[in-house]
Amino acid sequence: MKKRFLTLLSLIVLILVLGTTFVIFNIEQAINSLDDLIGRYEKDRNCTRVLMEVKKVQHDGILHRTNGDTKNNEMLNQIVALGKTASSCTTCHHPQPVADKIKSFSQKGVAFQDIMKQVFEHTDHPDHELMNVQAFIMGHELYDHGLDLFTKSSQQLTGETKVARYLAIKSKWLLYIITCSGLVMVIFTSFMLIRSFTKPLQGLLTATQKIKQGDFDYRVLGLKYEFGELANSFNAMSASLKTQMLQLQRSEQLVTCGKIATTLAHEVRNPLAGIKAAMEVLSSESAVAQEDREILIQVVREVDRIEGLFTNMLEFARPKPPQFISVGLQEIIDRALLFIPSILTQEVTVCWDKEKISPIINADANHLYQVFLNLFLNATAAMPEGGTLSVVITTNTTAETISVAISDTGCGIEETLLDDIFKPFFTTKAKGSGLGLATCKTLIDLHHGTIVASNSPEGGALFLITLPISGGTENAS
Repeated sequence: MKKRFLTLLSLIVLILVLGTTFVIFNIEQAINSLDDLIGRYEKDRNCTRVLMEVKKVQHDGILHRTNGDTKNNEMLNQIVALGKTASSCTTCHHPQPVADKIKSFSQKGVAFQDIMKQVFEHTDHPDHELMNVQAFIMGHELYDHGLDLFTKSSQQLTGETKVARYLAIKSKWLLYIITCSGLVMVIFTSFMLIRSFTKPLQGLLTATQKIKQGDFDYRVLGLKYEFGELANSFNAMSASLKTQMLQLQRSEQLVTCGKIATTLAHEVRNPLAGIKAAMEVLSSESAVAQEDREILIQVVREVDRIEGLFTNMLEFARPKPPQFISVGLQEIIDRALLFIPSILTQEVTVCWDKEKISPIINADANHLYQVFLNLFLNATAAMPEGGTLSVVITTNTTAETISVAISDTGCGIEETLLDDIFKPFFTTKAKGSGLGLATCKTLIDLHHGTIVASNSPEGGALFLITLPISGGTENAS
């Protein structure tokens, strides 16, 4: 986001600098053209003055010849001034054809000056009248030449004036365009920056409100750059909060179960032990009828079942700390499979490569035996008409973990129940206590492992247990 903002800002600054430089260049060019035009107009005015002085000299010369009103010294001064004015025209900067005509005009002006001097200085010359006529004719030609030169120069100045005016107008419009474009770009950039900040912030604000309402599954998506990293951190925080909330709920459930189990064990188990003893004594009496004896035996069985339920509750609520030793999973799994009735009667086929040697791990053998036994019983219960129980052991040497995948060919688990099957007292069985899988998860958590339930692609339930190979050693230390 920062790089994008700096790139956009640099681009705007570059465009404004280039545009301003271009406008300044055009303005300077227009000013230079106007300065040149002013000088040229000044020279044209000098040329006009030359023409006027030529006519004045001619006019005064005629008057001098006819009436003698003009003194010779005054005429000579006028002639000298005419020569200076004519020579000043040669300093103008014109194209070569015009410059040549100006040079020719200046030379004729000098010649006219010389002949006029002779006319007024040598009044007693025998050819004075002829010289006077020649001066008059030369002055007339000089005037016509200057007038033609003035006309062409004026036409040239008119064209250059139009060009200078065009440059000035173009500079003005360029200045307007750059100013308006700069404002538009600033407004557009401000809008984009505000939008790029407000939209992600609104998404994050919505996410915080969702979290506040308890929706820990809400995720912030579609953000990029720094906001994308912030969204990823927020999503990770939301997932972590959900995990911590579930762990907190589970801890509260364990505490509650511990209190209930302790109370029931204290208040109920002793009376049950007395009832069980009484029923066993009564059932052993020979005077009791066979039908009554069967009822008494059934009561003893129910008492045993209730005691087993209390035992499961105590084991779940207050599990014994694991005793980590070096064990092999093959021996534990073999021992658990020996106590499954449907496997012994060959109604369920076990499929696993027991010859494959897995590494020795640090774990509590009794805890793992209880976990595997519970999962095997659930798997065979899901296949009342027979099926296949598969066990696959996989070792990940990089992560130093070992995984055990247990699957069956039963009806599987409903997708809506996958998140609830590890909760205490949740069961889909008519006579289940709902503590079997909850106890399995508790025991696996004590081993710093994980247990995940899903449905296999081939059908049936799939439980994946992952255990650290050296987790027991770390925990013991």
